[in-house]
Amino acid sequence: MKFLLVAINAKYIHSNLAVYSLKAFAEKYGNNNNEIEIAEYTINQYSDDILRDIYKRKPDAVGFSCYIWNIGMVKEIVRDYKKICPNVDVWVGGPEVSYNVEQVLRENEAIDYVMYGEGELTFKEVMDKYTFNGIGIDDLKDILGIGYRKSKTSDIRIRNRNTRLFKKTENPDYNQQTSTAC
Repeated sequence: MKFLLVAINAKYIHSNLAVYSLKAFAEKYGNNNNEIEIAEYTINQYSDDILRDIYKRKPDAVGFSCYIWNIGMVKEIVRDYKKICPNVDVWVGGPEVSYNVEQVLRENEAIDYVMYGEGELTFKEVMDKYTFNGIGIDDLKDILGIGYRKSKTSDIRIRNRNTRLFKKTENPDYNQQTSTAC
């Protein structure tokens, strides 16, 4: 199973630490049965070029890191991507989707799952549950820090995570801007 983490940065010289942190944690502490790939773009690229590149990578699931500078572009790409790859799971995470998970899911039918809060442990647990057949609703019941629909027409489920993976006092280099749920 291949999970593609997508970062759409503000500039070419920027890099998204969140996707690298998610990948590193899942590979170090997870079951390592799945491939995790990172794709970085900028908001200055054409949406169609980004969409084409994601399509060519042929992921089984894709996760977008959402920030104030890219949320409009991410929503557009997700909507278009779901039209051409309706069976690929689409995850979003980051500060722009973490504050109101239910609203994000209600307003964006192309988004299947929202990962919120600090995402390292949540992402590792998600990756541990994925198989070549994808992930099932029953697999999600024990994973905290996610929101999802049981189906396109049903209620939204939100699983809270009340613990933090990192404490700022334990890691003085931790930058609050690196909210890493995708």
